[in-house]
Amino acid sequence: MMKYRGGALIIASGLLLMACGQQESQEFDLELSKQKWNSAFLTWNETDLRLLDKGERLFRKNCSVCHKRDGRGDIQLGASALYNSPIVNGQKPALIQLILKGKKGTSMPPFAATLNDEDIAAIATYIRNAWGNYAADTVTAAEVNVQR
Repeated sequence: MMKYRGGALIIASGLLLMACGQQESQEFDLELSKQKWNSAFLTWNETDLRLLDKGERLFRKNCSVCHKRDGRGDIQLGASALYNSPIVNGQKPALIQLILKGKKGTSMPPFAATLNDEDIAAIATYIRNAWGNYAADTVTAAEVNVQR
């Protein structure tokens, strides 16, 4: 019985690590990414697809605990929905500033010290184009750097 519980704990720990993004593949699969992101209305180039995939991985690792994988947020944690958000879908500098500096009085932490410009650009690009947000653009590391 103890052995089984230990195995269950190992499996549960593995699932927890997977949920936190620790065991996700870092390899880029161009064809899978095309299927996931391209549509009849929009076709991304390989560079943009890599940025979207990186943004998704970084979002899962850094943001999904509060904002959830589906971007709907968690009201109990004070994490607002990113789906259909005016800040996410609005002008890029406002979103970049929010990611860099966080939001005082909320659970949104600043990421300026922990993520580089490319990482923040990837996350911003991902959330501006995921879950029905259709900005149809990318955020660049240079745009992030200007906001630092």
